[in-house]
Amino acid sequence: MSIIWDILQHNQINKIRQAAEIAGNKADSLSARKDNTKQEQEELTLACQAMWELLRDHLGFTDEHLKAKILEIDARDGVVDGKIGAEIVDCPHCGQRASTMKPNCVYCGNRIPSSHIMK
Repeated sequence: MSIIWDILQHNQINKIRQAAEIAGNKADSLSARKDNTKQEQEELTLACQAMWELLRDHLGFTDEHLKAKILEIDARDGVVDGKIGAEIVDCPHCGQRASTMKPNCVYCGNRIPSSHIMK
């Protein structure tokens, strides 16, 4: 009876080890994705800052112009939350109301135009 118990215990231990290894691999993968996302964010922030400084220095826009435009864009979805939200638009192809959160109309499948060029 002791041998059967030992076999069952070893089997359970092996299953737990495998599950732990899979979880560890997933954690490593998520950590790498987080690092990549952080790097992409830093690069985008740098590019945005460079574009802003070019506009400011060569075209005479001010920081106040930029802040006002950011607020205007943020408020388009009716919520000032620091995020670009979905717009509800009429699909130019079928006329149904559609959200710009999806690139294509759920009714006809055609591309939905958005005023958000970056999204």
